[in-house]
Amino acid sequence: MKKPENVKELCEFIWYLENKYNLLDFEIEGVKPWQAHRIEIYYSLGKELGIFEKELKREMSKLEKLKSLKELIKNSIFNNPLFNLSKKDILVFTHPRSKKFDNEFIDIYTHWLIKDLKKSKNSYIEFEEHFNGKHIRKNNKNKRYLDFINLLRNLYKTSIRINKEQRKKLNDLEKELKKFNIHYDISFVLLNRVKKFIPTYKIYKQILYKTRPKEIYVVVSYGRAELIKAAKDLGIRTIELQHGTFSKYHLGYSYPNYEGKLDYFPDEFWVWNEYWQNLIEFPINKENIKIYPFKYLEILKNKYKVHKKKNQVVVLGQGGLTDRMAQKILKNYKFFEDKKIIFKLHPEEYGRSNLYYNLNNLKKQHKNIEIVEDVDLYKLLAQSEYQAGVFSTALYEGVEFECKTILFNLPGIEYMDRFINIYKVIVL
Repeated sequence: MKKPENVKELCEFIWYLENKYNLLDFEIEGVKPWQAHRIEIYYSLGKELGIFEKELKREMSKLEKLKSLKELIKNSIFNNPLFNLSKKDILVFTHPRSKKFDNEFIDIYTHWLIKDLKKSKNSYIEFEEHFNGKHIRKNNKNKRYLDFINLLRNLYKTSIRINKEQRKKLNDLEKELKKFNIHYDISFVLLNRVKKFIPTYKIYKQILYKTRPKEIYVVVSYGRAELIKAAKDLGIRTIELQHGTFSKYHLGYSYPNYEGKLDYFPDEFWVWNEYWQNLIEFPINKENIKIYPFKYLEILKNKYKVHKKKNQVVVLGQGGLTDRMAQKILKNYKFFEDKKIIFKLHPEEYGRSNLYYNLNNLKKQHKNIEIVEDVDLYKLLAQSEYQAGVFSTALYEGVEFECKTILFNLPGIEYMDRFINIYKVIVL
């Protein structure tokens, strides 16, 4: 096997490691750290190999760090997820990002689910993580913040023991990575994740003991391993709501040729439509892949269908790829010169556009470039003739607004194989 140079090869390399070292079943202190943090390892290896760019992060000032810590401690005390809990029918773990809708900040993935729960008169609690240190959605009696768990898992890490066999496997894995000139301390990463996993799992188990729900709904299951494991151990059904794109090469959902037990995958996965339902071979039974339409998109599609198209391109930024997209536009500028280019940054990139060399170079050289952050993306797509990106979920949404699609040939375009076959796509 050669050194991976793109997403497809990186996934094949990871599957090779998993098969050779039985990593999905590798266990330390009752935790399967590779299985629990597989997607994180995938992105870290991708950055180490230069497949993904290392994300540019703005350093917080000492005052900002102090304010963030103060907010974290305050929420851990006054909105502790363990306080005032009683038996509930349903628990909902929302997505941390918020969007303004009808003059209210909401989680676009769970907002309508919670509305349905209210109508059905099921008792529920909503658990919310902070986003960039803040909670901007309206608080209420049915909501708890998860700041306490995030604080505790970083302050308290249990001590663990590993035997000779486990140590040998870690050493062999490190040697394997070094063969490909990959300098990634996999032993430290896996052991550190086990230390964080154990206290986090215990807190979630306490929450579930107190609430005894029938079902748990999550968004992004591969970030909720401790919760899903606690639920499985107590016989509580977990359901994931789709939040974005996936494919055979998305390691949050793809486990080809693995027939073992997945401890951290939900029991059901609710997707937006039949396209997603039949896209890949899921590691759970087909009858547990159900359709739950993306109501936020449906509502805004109807709202904005009257807009006339303008000769403009919405470029959909993506952490780790945004500056390379700008570089592609610079190299192919003749294609774009007669169009207005609106560069829409990803929410996790807000406030960081000045860190992108090619993006700023593009704006300096050409007058038809505009960089935007927190705008109404669907309105923008409804008004635009074209959309451009690599594998952003918004590309699927742009098709709903009849945008012509341009894809940059960059890492992750492998996710779009079927998309390219179905839609008329220009690949740069």
